[in-house]
Amino acid sequence: MYRFHHIRKATEDDIFFIRSLEMDPANTFVHSWDEATHHANLKDPAYHYFIALDIEGHQLGYAILMDNAPGRVEWRRIIVARRGDGIGKAFMQAVLDYFFANHKAEVVWLDVYERNDRARHVYGKLGFTEVGEDLNTVPGERLVIMECPRPH
Repeated sequence: MYRFHHIRKATEDDIFFIRSLEMDPANTFVHSWDEATHHANLKDPAYHYFIALDIEGHQLGYAILMDNAPGRVEWRRIIVARRGDGIGKAFMQAVLDYFFANHKAEVVWLDVYERNDRARHVYGKLGFTEVGEDLNTVPGERLVIMECPRPH
């Protein structure tokens, strides 16, 4: 139980779960959106919301990706409810596999706080490499830009 099993696309019924993870004080590195923004984004075909589930169908986490240029997809968010069990890495790999198999993405990219060593380590294990930085989006913070190319 509580081991990652599969992903599904999120629906409006998942917004309460998504918001509860965003509002958890343990998720200091993840920005949050209000309920209305999530409702609007779920209707926007550029946004892709996924829910991680265990074998019994319990929600384990969520991810949001966004098409932002031809062939490029931005990984906007990932939060899992339980850390340290490998759920996040397995969930991310499933979403990457889905995107590269079913979407015209050539590259999935993300930004991550430089001081978020745990996330940077996991992203590196999944094939993301550091390609740049962003010093402007979050005042006083360095965001590292990482990319994962489509496997060939």
